[in-house]
Amino acid sequence: MKITKETLREMIESEMDKKSFGADTTSASDASRQLKQRSRDAIQQKGIDNKERGIIGRMEKNLAKLADLTDIKSGSVFAVLKKLNAIIEDQIAKLEGDQPSEK
Repeated sequence: MKITKETLREMIESEMDKKSFGADTTSASDASRQLKQRSRDAIQQKGIDNKERGIIGRMEKNLAKLADLTDIKSGSVFAVLKKLNAIIEDQIAKLEGDQPSEK
């Protein structure tokens, strides 16, 4: 079986994406800084309505509460989060592929 450069590149990127979920770390001061930036960015968001902000806020609040109560870096919770993240990233890639690049 002969593998093209493109196929190999896709396989490597796929494996790197799988390994990267859960590898991120954020200090408390970085989290605070990011929260302030998200607050500033929220004012300028055009494509998110109030219901969507509510959904995002609830998910974020519930994830933070769950992380406070238990370890979300392992076990069944981590597996579900990893699947959800993969679904979200796939959907983003599809939607961004449908739209012309803004660069």
